[in-house]
Amino acid sequence: MTALAAATALSGIGFAGAADAAGPPVYSKYAVGGTMHIAKPDADLELGPGQFDMYTLVGPYTFYGTITLPPVEVTRSLPGVGTVSGTVTLGPGHADGSVFGGFSGSATWPVRLSDVRVNGRSYDVGPECGTAEPLTTELASDDFVAGKGGRLESTYPIGAFANCGKATSLINAVVPGPGNTLTLDLTAA
Repeated sequence: MTALAAATALSGIGFAGAADAAGPPVYSKYAVGGTMHIAKPDADLELGPGQFDMYTLVGPYTFYGTITLPPVEVTRSLPGVGTVSGTVTLGPGHADGSVFGGFSGSATWPVRLSDVRVNGRSYDVGPECGTAEPLTTELASDDFVAGKGGRLESTYPIGAFANCGKATSLINAVVPGPGNTLTLDLTAA
């Protein structure tokens, strides 16, 4: 048997073996922490501790899963407005992508805003106040290792908010826009 024929035969066996061995997705759990920078009001949010429940298909090394983070409180002093505070709930985020040679994927997050106060005065924004469309972050990492973790990074736009009552125009004046960043540190749990 020539070297070329042997390589072709082994390659064929390798592909058949990989397809047969793919089986059900492999579950991994990661602890998640990180930061989110909202560009327009120049606000930094500390995220976590949270969890990423990830399911990886072994043959193609694609994944899907859910990233869960606790709500975070933010307070900013805005010129012409005063002190504005509120609670931001990001997610749960539904993620999918590839973990072949790093991490490349996207996560879609519903964003909710509650407990809004301006100069200590409560604004009733209702239970449905949030971005009109879920936020999408493209997450990437060259150093991510499946089963160990790594740092995921994204730069993304935030769209308009809706269903926030009288505060909708104020929120849309100070939050939506491009150039926001998200950094998530994943550690195998």
